[in-house]
Amino acid sequence: MKVGIFGLKGSGKTTVFNSLTGLGMAPHRSGEMLLGTVKIPDERVDYLASVYHPRKVTHAELVLADTAGAANGNLAPRAAADLRTMDVLTLVVRDFDSPLHEAAADPLAEFATMGDELILEDLAVVEKRMERLAKERGKHGSLEEALLSRCREHLEDSQPLRTMELTGQELELLRGFQLLSLKRLIVLLNTPEDDPRHRPARLSERVESHGASLMPLSAAIEAEIMQLEAEERREFLADLGLEETARERYLRHAYRQLGLISFLTVGPDECRAWTIRAGTLARRAAGVIHSDIERGFIRAEVISFEDFRACGGTESAARAAGRYRLEGKDYLVRDGDIINFRFNV
Repeated sequence: MKVGIFGLKGSGKTTVFNSLTGLGMAPHRSGEMLLGTVKIPDERVDYLASVYHPRKVTHAELVLADTAGAANGNLAPRAAADLRTMDVLTLVVRDFDSPLHEAAADPLAEFATMGDELILEDLAVVEKRMERLAKERGKHGSLEEALLSRCREHLEDSQPLRTMELTGQELELLRGFQLLSLKRLIVLLNTPEDDPRHRPARLSERVESHGASLMPLSAAIEAEIMQLEAEERREFLADLGLEETARERYLRHAYRQLGLISFLTVGPDECRAWTIRAGTLARRAAGVIHSDIERGFIRAEVISFEDFRACGGTESAARAAGRYRLEGKDYLVRDGDIINFRFNV
């Protein structure tokens, strides 16, 4: 699963990328996107590791991609193509002033500019497909043509496709077009260091009206925090009146925006978070670990993380309390389920 980061040149998006990944990449030179794999913060995994002391601890992961900056509000063809391959988009808008920027920060204008750019990119795709359908005999009046006509009207009204009411069948028809304004969008407000939680009301309203979500993040502060040891980090956050970093909040939010949840496995060898889509049934979830487990699935032994911790983090106490249960192949796996799969191949 990939999250694409984009924005105007000078918005600080590469600094944001570096603060999220800890990679310290240099700004773009050739137009190629920068890639970084990040672990999703999960205190449940950390807690289980403190109980089982496993040889290995594995968190869920995401791939972040920093695309080339948009000059004058225009996405380069390569950057637009890169963004089409992403599962969720993150737009970075600048809300800080510095000697490197002649103009004062205007995050609302940046959001409007880049939002319009996504709409124009999609409008070009939709119109090109409609022209092709018009040339193909027997395609007139098709479901696809009617859907694309609705999409064009919506885009011409300067509205992103994510705000359009679409059925499951219609979404499936549009999937192959990789439409940018249909993708889920997180707007990261790159805030000044002296006000890392700043969130302008007008920007919040506009972002919400476009079916997106807004999160403040000071790339400069996050980059500084990444260099600190755990104890220093806690003290630094306490001085700012924060319980966790904006990086942690963003990564968990991006994970949810992808429609993902985690189930957990435990033991002396490994404590691990496994990534599945929300709505996955037990047998299919077993296949994420190994196809043999899915093929030979018998039962899933399940306890919620909350129940496990409420029982003091001991299996014997949880079993004595009747918190463990056996579930069949059609059990709907929930976020935070601790599962042991029984199987026979």
